[in-house]
Order: sequence, then structure tokens, then C-alpha cells
Amino acid sequence: MGELETRKFAGIDLGKTAVQFSVYDEAAAETTEESFPLPREEQEDYVANGLFYVRRYLEANHISWDMYHGVYFTMADTSQQCRKHLEELLDEDFKKRHSVKIITHFRAFVEYVFHQERAVWDRNTLLLDYSENVLRYILVEQIRPSRQKAYRAVLKEMNLEEQGIYENDENRDYHFSRLMKQFLVKNPAHIIFLTGNGFEGNWMKKTLTYLCAGRRVFMGQNLYANGACLLGLGPVQLMEDGMLLMQGPDMVYHTIGILTQESGKPRYVPVTSIGREWYNTGGTIDIILDKSQKVEFFYHNTKENEMESAVCEIKDLPARPPKTTRIRIRVQFTSQTEGVILLKDMGFGDMFPATGKVTVFPFSLIS
Repeated sequence: MGELETRKFAGIDLGKTAVQFSVYDEAAAETTEESFPLPREEQEDYVANGLFYVRRYLEANHISWDMYHGVYFTMADTSQQCRKHLEELLDEDFKKRHSVKIITHFRAFVEYVFHQERAVWDRNTLLLDYSENVLRYILVEQIRPSRQKAYRAVLKEMNLEEQGIYENDENRDYHFSRLMKQFLVKNPAHIIFLTGNGFEGNWMKKTLTYLCAGRRVFMGQNLYANGACLLGLGPVQLMEDGMLLMQGPDMVYHTIGILTQESGKPRYVPVTSIGREWYNTGGTIDIILDKSQKVEFFYHNTKENEMESAVCEIKDLPARPPKTTRIRIRVQFTSQTEGVILLKDMGFGDMFPATGKVTVFPFSLIS
């Protein structure tokens, strides 16, 4: 690509009933959106069929994957089976140009919120996702109103039948509006986003009247795809700083780090950060060993603000003077609370060549 070309990022939400396709143009600072409904007979393998509609759209508009600086996928089901299925469907040419990046709907919405102007996320923000008579909701709220503010995003759901609400009930609007009145007392929000096919149609007269009273309300089906494509702009700084706690399935809320000395005082240096899915979480750092061949790791549970430590002993290293052994530490998660730390001997220049030996140190975090 030429240096003067503007960057564009694509976000693809592979939904069970429709695929949403969004593109963010950095130069114009705007997002364009496309939607492709899936016929019922194609919904069983919605990942493959959704990807087919995206490819057909690109071909019809003479667009190739290399026109995007980043392509990001989001799905309601991000199980290992679904992630693997998507990776198998993407050809090698795509994988050479773009690594396969998959995020949850939960993270996609939070990314969308924190890539907006501060007025959107500096007060409580709520997403209501209504489909198949289930209401999933994400509340983004400020939890520490100090100079260095912290935020929490929580994902939950409720079965509306248990609340006496049915999709074909002629009194659905009345019952839903009453539910919202009770819900927003416990979960106050100043900005509300609505998505999901349950909100389609003209049944929400009382509900919308109540929701819009003193609040800003937006409705759209491309929220997750929009959040995915905005990943291309870079990480949310609050997430990088460990100031955004994500409480939902697959999300990591521990940091793994080490202690270093700074001006004679110990300082905790995280190798990993919070706020991402476990399969998207990892980190690398190099350290220099002193006299000891032991490395102490600290696991910080940001949800409970608890810290535990574990010591790894690196064995069978060649005899070297102090501070002449460089160790590369790499952290990999294998689940939300488990993983391995790989410690590789990098030596120290030509005088103390690397052995390449790797010590594997498993970890299990406080849940």
C-alpha cells in the first residue's frame, strides 16, 4: 500500500440470523455499514454462510482483503469450536495479510463505547440486546470517581418468559416498560443502546417513551461490527492501564507480572493486561538474572484486588557470572484462569551464548 493511502478497518459480526459488515475510514472518521440477512435454511452453519455473503459483497464491489489494514471478527459464540471453524474457512492468502482476530460481542460493544467521545463512556452506559426472548445486557459504569478513574463492564442476561414477557403477547409493550422501570432503578444509565431483532417492529411505544425520558437512546444492528472494526485504531488506554474491569465469560481480570527495582524501590511490572478474552491475552518481557536462578511471578486479581505469588526455578543453565543471563518470559493463557509461562534462555551476547532452553511453568489463578 502507498504511504498516502488512508487506513480502513473492517469489522464482521457473524450472527446466527444475519451478518453485519462495517468499515471504518480513518481519514473521513466515519463508519459505513452493510447487513446481509441469512435465510432460515442457511442459519445452521451461519459462520460459513455469513462469510460467503461478505466475500460475495467484496467481489461485487471489486474489493480485496488487502485494501483493509485490519479485519476483525466478532460472534455470539466464540467457543473453541467456532473459532477453529472460522479459521479453517479463511484462506491462506487472507491469513498472510491479516492474522485471525476474533472477539466476543461483549468486548466488541465495550470497544465501541470507549472509542467514542468521552461523554459516552464517562457516565453509565447500557446495552440491551433482545433476541429469542432473552435480554442480554452490558452495563459500563464508573467504579472509582477519583483523579485516576476506573470503570467496570458487566455482562448478564435474563429469560423474559420468567418476567411474564412473550414476543407475540399484545401486552408486551406494557410488561416490558414495567420491567425497564424496575431494571433502571437498579442499573441507572444515561445512554442506552438497543440491538437485536426483538426490538424490531412498532411495538415499543410505552417502552421508548420511558427509556427516552432524560436519556439518550440509540438503536442499531451493527454495534458489534462497529466495535470490532474500531479495534484497528489501537487499544483502549484504560484497558492497557488496567483501569477497565471486564466481568463476563472468557474475559481475563488478572494481570501476571514481576517486581523490578526503580530508584531503589520495588515496582510491579505487568506482563499481561486485563480486559481481553483469554485466547487474546498474552505478553512478553525480558529480564536479567542476578545471582539467583529463580523468578518470582505475581498474579493480581483486579476484580477482588488480591495478589498471590509463585516462584519458578530455572534449572540446568550454564554457569555464568551474575547479570549475564537474559531470560525471555512469555505468558500464554489456556483458559480464563489457567495457562503457562515460558522462560527461554537468551544468553548474553557472544560471550555467553544462548542455550535456547525453555522452562515451562504452569499457572492457575484465583478465580
